[in-house]
Amino acid sequence: MSSFNETFEDAFNTTSNGTYTNNTNGTNFNGTQFNQEPEMEEILKNVSFYTPIIYSAILLISLLLFASQYKKSQLKKRTELPSIFDENDARDLYFEIKSMDDVHEKVIKAALLNRGAEAIRRSLKMKELEPQIELIYKNGSVGEEYWQRFQNEMKLMEVEFKDCIQEAEALQPGWVQLFVGNAREICFNQAMQRRFDAIIKRKEVSIKEWDLKLDDNGMLIK
Repeated sequence: MSSFNETFEDAFNTTSNGTYTNNTNGTNFNGTQFNQEPEMEEILKNVSFYTPIIYSAILLISLLLFASQYKKSQLKKRTELPSIFDENDARDLYFEIKSMDDVHEKVIKAALLNRGAEAIRRSLKMKELEPQIELIYKNGSVGEEYWQRFQNEMKLMEVEFKDCIQEAEALQPGWVQLFVGNAREICFNQAMQRRFDAIIKRKEVSIKEWDLKLDDNGMLIK
């Protein structure tokens, strides 16, 4: 009887070639451990951890792209509205000079300073007129279209001056602060020159209309 039990146990624990072992300890027929369940738990844990991060990143990128496209479309609509000012010759001249070959950097900088001075002049003019325009708009003296054009012009002037600053930084890193100061000084000098020219022109018109006579020092001859 004992011999039969031993034979039965040997038959249960081994195969005919001696490779079959008891499977109750988590091994397969070749003695390899079953690790599929722990690996699957680790994968599910990683997926559940990274999914919200990936979703948030996709959502953030989508919002940034939408904001960028919306800003470009709004800017395009503003540029299509008729301008209150005349053509911006200073800006056009800068881009024309910049597109030329073999142009000295100082010439490009001078053109950019002139462009920046014009942007400052227009911005100051818009801020000076804003209270009066707003008042006559509220009184109904100007329509909605002109008010939108005025608001649009103020936004465009801000964009124009920011572009000048970016161009200045691209031409010479660190030049921005000096560029802004020089552009303001040029703007004020040009304003004084325009006033002086207006006085001279008014003087010439008055002399012609009133048949006035002046001496060599510009004094009126009675």
